[in-house]
Parts: sequence; C-alpha cells; structure tokens
Amino acid sequence: MIDFLRDHPEIHWLAINEETGLFELTLDNHMLSTFRNCPSHFMTAFVDGVQLRTGGRSWFLDFGILFHKMVEEYYTIFREPGFNTLDWATTRAPEEWKAAEMNFHSAHKEYKVIGGVIGFTTLIISYALKFSPDNERLRVIGTEIGFGKGREVLLGIVRGFLSCFLSGRIDVLVDDGTHITPLDHKTMNSFRSDPAGKYEVDEGPTGYIYAVGKILPSLVPPEMILKRRCDRILMNFISKTPTEKPEDRFRRLPIYKTTEQLSSYQERMLLTGEDIFRSLLSYVQTGHAQRNTGMCNSWFMRDCPYLPIHRQGSKRDELLIIDSMYSAKPIWDTEMVGKES
Repeated sequence: MIDFLRDHPEIHWLAINEETGLFELTLDNHMLSTFRNCPSHFMTAFVDGVQLRTGGRSWFLDFGILFHKMVEEYYTIFREPGFNTLDWATTRAPEEWKAAEMNFHSAHKEYKVIGGVIGFTTLIISYALKFSPDNERLRVIGTEIGFGKGREVLLGIVRGFLSCFLSGRIDVLVDDGTHITPLDHKTMNSFRSDPAGKYEVDEGPTGYIYAVGKILPSLVPPEMILKRRCDRILMNFISKTPTEKPEDRFRRLPIYKTTEQLSSYQERMLLTGEDIFRSLLSYVQTGHAQRNTGMCNSWFMRDCPYLPIHRQGSKRDELLIIDSMYSAKPIWDTEMVGKES
C-alpha cells in the first residue's frame, strides 16, 4: 500500500505519516456515503479518477456551487453600512450566473422551473428578504469554513494503524447567543412534507455538528466556548420551484444531536473508514471491488454513470468503453469545490 500511495499522489485522501507510521484517511460525507452505496463506484471515482466525458458538467453541482457562492457573499456583507438587498442581488446574481455559464444547462428541467437568470435573481432576493430579520440576531463567525487537509477533525485511530479524519466545508458558522451552530443550505425541487425529516438521521448534518466541536478552539476565544452549546445545526431549506407566496420557498429548521448520538456517529465513521482502507488494499491487489448492483439503475434517481462499463462482457471491452466515453479527472476534493485550482 505504501508503494501504491507513493506512485499515486493524486489520491490526496490517504497518506502515510512518516513520523507516526500510521496511515491517515481524510474523507468527507460525499465520499463516505458513496462508498456505503457502492464500493466499486467509490474506487472508480476516487481512486481511478474516471469521469464521464460527455457534457462534463452537472446542473446540480453547478447550481449548488453558484447558490452557495451567493449565500457566502451575502453573509459576508449584509451588515455593511448602506447594504441594499435589491441593488446587491440584481447586480451580483446575474454577474455570477453569467460567469458560471449557467445557460449551458438551459435544456435541464430544473433550469426551466427556476426561470433562468431572472428566476435565480428573484430566488436570491427572496432568500435575503425572508431571513433578514432572523439574521440580524446572529453573529457570523465565518463562511465557507473548510477543514480536512489540516487534520483538524480527528474521528479516531482504528486498531493502531489507521487515523481517520473528517473533511468538509461549513456554509456559515453563527452565534445566536446560546448556540454556536453551523448554518447549512439544502436546495430541493419543492416541499412535499417536512424537509427536516429527511436529514434528521443523515450523516452530513451530524458530521458538521461533530466537526464544530473540534474546530471551534481555533475560531473563538475559550470563554465563548464555555458559554455556548454546540449540539445543533440550523438547516435552511430552499424550494427551487416558485411558490404563490415568495416567503414559502424557505424554511429554517434546527436539528439537535445528543452527546451519545455524536459518539455513535464517530464509531460509524470509523467502521466505514476501516472498510474503505481494507477495500482499497484489496482493489490495489486484485483490481476488483464489491459492487452494489441494486444501485446500478437507481444512482440518485438515474443510472449509475459507470453502468456502461459494467455492462461489458470482458475487461478488454471495459477498457474500450472507458477510452471512448470517459476521461481521467482530478479526484473530488471537498475543500476545492467551486474554487479555482
């Protein structure tokens, strides 16, 4: 494994610590959940770096990056003297929409639901107006707080050989006087039921609550930590589909976690981390990984992007398909998403 890692520096999420002799695994929720869904998919995406060549862009990823960029800017400047929501949104939303070349996705059904650049600008205006009263009671500690490469969030050490670290990016970290809490954003097509119900047991929000407890000493004075609780996350839910009343497109709901729940989360992530390491070792030795065929036609409501490879009858045919339909791209790095390299 050590030789493999030295020959493949692009696998940034696993390294050997020369001083301690321990392997260091650093993964975010996206990568952890991908492995749990299908180890074979994980190896193809995050070890081989193979991605579909056609199109090369995802509406959901591009829209998410754009929306989060606007949110980050809003929370950075909304308290500045003379800040005007309408002036800011009607100027910056179209500028960022154009810079992101979002019209590339003009045929996508959600592009049409949102209403292109005009609809996106309206969404940003409505977001700022909806949450402005609540936000006045918050102190923003930071926005887009990345953690991972600095080994800030230790999950634990597995069997004396593997240190596991969590990586991620907190949208906004706020202080409301009683809690220091992450403020996360989830866009969805529409609200059909309680949107928080889907995320109550989701590992992503739980991971952010866990991470705050680890990174807080580097962000605020010790006396503030003693006076604040860090057992919840605030979830901002955004409906992409316009509603009759603009304010009904948004909901802000808290999700709380007990100390026992956070400890259970930690143990589950360590189990997943060990499984990933051992599966990678097997993959390096054999070229094979377990495949969850139940996900082949239901990878987030569509076919798995690697289904054309796995349909082939021989390794030779698989390589031909990879050569014709796919290309090697930089491996997912949560701290770099939306940033220029």
